[in-house]
Amino acid sequence: MGLWGRERELERLDGLLDAVAGGLSGVLVVRGEAGIGKTALLEYAAGAADGRMRVLRVAGVEAEADYPFAALHRLLIPFLELPHRLPAAQHRALLVACGLTEGTPAEGAQAGGAPADRHLVSLAALGLLAEATTAHGPLLCCVDDTQWLDGESAAALAFVARRVHAEGVGFVFTVRSGNGFGLLDGLPAIELEGLGDEAAGGLLRAVVGGPLDPAVAARIVRATGGNPLALTDLGHELTDDQLLGGRQLPEPLPIGTRLEAHYRRQVDGLPPQARTWLLLAAAEPSGRLDRITAAAGVLGVAADAGEPAEAVRLVTIEADVRFRHPLVRSAVYSGATPGERRAAHRALAGATTDAVDADRRAWHLASAALGPDPEVADELERCAGRAAARGGYAARVSFLARAAELTPDDRLRARRRVVAAQAAITAGAPLQARSLLDGLNPAWLDDADRGGALIARAYAGITLGDGTVADAAAICLEAARAFGDGTPEATETALFRSVQWAINAEHLMRGTTPADLATAVLAGPADDLATGFATLIAHGYEQAEPILRRGVAALLSPDTPDALFLERYIVAVTACTIRWDVTNGVAVMQRAVETARRTGALWELDAALYAYSTNRADLGFLAEAEQLMIESHQIRSALGATTDQWEVYQFPEMLAWRGTAEHLAERIRGIGAASVPLGHGAVVALARYAEALLALGRGHHDEAREILRGLVDDDPLGTQTRVLPDLVEAAIRSGDRALAVRTLTILISRASAAGTPRALGLLARSRALLARGETADELYREALAHFADIGSRTDLARAHLVYGEWLRREKRRREARDQLRAARDAFVAIGAMGYAERAVQELAAAGEPSASVSSSHFSFTASSSAVSALGTSTNGASAGGDLTPQEATIAALARDGATNGEIAARVYLSVNTVDYHLRKVFRKLGISSRRQLKHAYPPR
Repeated sequence: MGLWGRERELERLDGLLDAVAGGLSGVLVVRGEAGIGKTALLEYAAGAADGRMRVLRVAGVEAEADYPFAALHRLLIPFLELPHRLPAAQHRALLVACGLTEGTPAEGAQAGGAPADRHLVSLAALGLLAEATTAHGPLLCCVDDTQWLDGESAAALAFVARRVHAEGVGFVFTVRSGNGFGLLDGLPAIELEGLGDEAAGGLLRAVVGGPLDPAVAARIVRATGGNPLALTDLGHELTDDQLLGGRQLPEPLPIGTRLEAHYRRQVDGLPPQARTWLLLAAAEPSGRLDRITAAAGVLGVAADAGEPAEAVRLVTIEADVRFRHPLVRSAVYSGATPGERRAAHRALAGATTDAVDADRRAWHLASAALGPDPEVADELERCAGRAAARGGYAARVSFLARAAELTPDDRLRARRRVVAAQAAITAGAPLQARSLLDGLNPAWLDDADRGGALIARAYAGITLGDGTVADAAAICLEAARAFGDGTPEATETALFRSVQWAINAEHLMRGTTPADLATAVLAGPADDLATGFATLIAHGYEQAEPILRRGVAALLSPDTPDALFLERYIVAVTACTIRWDVTNGVAVMQRAVETARRTGALWELDAALYAYSTNRADLGFLAEAEQLMIESHQIRSALGATTDQWEVYQFPEMLAWRGTAEHLAERIRGIGAASVPLGHGAVVALARYAEALLALGRGHHDEAREILRGLVDDDPLGTQTRVLPDLVEAAIRSGDRALAVRTLTILISRASAAGTPRALGLLARSRALLARGETADELYREALAHFADIGSRTDLARAHLVYGEWLRREKRRREARDQLRAARDAFVAIGAMGYAERAVQELAAAGEPSASVSSSHFSFTASSSAVSALGTSTNGASAGGDLTPQEATIAALARDGATNGEIAARVYLSVNTVDYHLRKVFRKLGISSRRQLKHAYPPR
């Protein structure tokens, strides 16, 4: 009956099934209110798929939401023992998540961290389903009441659903609307509404099967809003007199939110033993009949006491007990008295004796507790550790929060709430973290707990948007003071984070001063990276430089644990940037990308790819930078992020290098402006620098000078060292020699202290801009030699440009044209068209006939999708230019020798989907094998 009037929805389901049967994949999310027919559509899909593909089914149960990966385990049980080709790290993560092997307890996990195995589990699930289809044919996964899955399973299945394409895997999810569940947002969806009047009336008449007054039918249809469940129930339960209009209909009709009360009335009409049996079934999330029967025996309830409930269609009793609708379960449980619920949980705890169900038993004991119970609280804390070891950070929060409620000792209760709040931050639940922290009496907190609470509150505020990065350094500094000498490791971490957040906030930092920050770091336990930046603030660049160099080297040591490296590499990147250290900067970012990719830490990988792309763009490898950004966008998509959410993370420097359009300056300023309320001063500074780059490329030296001078003047931490060479150029070219000299003096000191090839090259170029005659000539050539050795394409091209400009002014036009042609061709090869046009203008002034930039000069053009993502535009065409970003990524990896399995692990797809995309790549490029890729799709 639930399919009445759903022809369009059935067509979409049939289309999905046809695609899956044909070897492709598909996803459909069915949303709607309770009783609207979601489960009926799911049942139709399962039935229509029978015989064409294997059907896997799992349903969310509200009472099971605190058991990490429980639903994923149930879904994957048929395949967990099959032979597979999963990478070892993925396979282990999946076994740990499903409780089939031991994980590492994560007690004391730091707030703001991320469990590395969470996305490995998702990747493993994707790979396992793909392998299952290869071995056994297509699959349909039917997931009912997705909003009630445990959070880890829901996130994993959402991840998989966003990555399936050509595996022969179908997903149909049902989600109750109006509950804020957003993990599946953006996937193809059906929004179910009530049936139209004609269809609703037809359904009601079919259910009644006898005489029905048209006016009564119309009133029922209007009152139910076409809700099929309400229509079906009323059609069965109203009397003949009521249906014919001889007796008044019940008021109000049991619809919408009143359905639960309607079911409660049905439950109340059952015999006492049947009600108790139903309560046991409602309180046992697994639905196992043997466990319910055992618990019933503890309470003196007969094994067959549930039969009256089955007779009135409230439940179906087989090997498991299934409620007719989640509202029935809710009505049974919420309608019982607190004492009745406690008795049911106590009986179920006695019946839950399997070792693998220790967590479930502990939860039943907690639900049975009338007041504080230290033994149960201790067991819940042990459950929290086991949950964290399986990657179940949301479950860890629930166990710890309930443990705190049952803890009689004030100090221990407070500590458990703080640790629960830290786990909530890690689990992505900042509102829950704040709720756990609110109301804590400071007198109950020792120093370590107070420090942990401060850091958790800081992260919660940043995530919720009512706190900003600008305040984080001060809060972490206060936390470090709270930790003190008693917990040196926690103190060191808090001090490091204060430096990290200060670098992120830069000139927007609030609540403390750079001097106070430096004093605290230099007086406390801190590694060389934190100490180096504190020294930079307190004593200047020259004293800080060797400390920063040691800090970077220490972090790059093979002995540095992955988690520590991912936590601290961004500070090392900043250290390399201000030291103009190309070699170590690339090494740090490559290791960050490799580590995040290997461990499945996708949020960290997204950040690492962003950082690495800025490095590649800075050195003039814009094609590579764009490819990294494309991969980053793919990861964000897999994580469920939307374009709007990530607008602040657009790449302003790439826009400056690529573009010439007038609107780009406004867009770059917009990125900076969007970052101010968030306290991201580093992004503001990056946007300002991009404006200056854009101005320099256009030859607007006055504008660039003012922007760059502002960056240098407002640099409390010394992190804007990289812009000094640009300020020298902008100042001298705009006629402000005094500013150029002052800036060069600073640059000489810092570049000499750094001593890296890039630093020395930039110093030579900058000194040449202020020099004359033979000295200038020698300095320009020295700069060219340094840049050629380190492979910095942008620096080399800009050195050719300013050298050519100087030669032209010296009347050495032939030599000037040689340098300017080299500059033009280099900028065109890079794709930096603003600078290329500046070189062309100089060439024309030097007497170059028909100086121009034509499409024939291009050696690289970004794909249209990549350009759209970056907000830029390019001209011309290149081989493979019609490949999508994903196809381009896969083609490049295959060209460079990666196997399909290696590519799948790299881009978070299944092997089947990689193979599908490669076939499309071959078709588009007109080739038939990988060997031909090197010629058809050469490196750019």
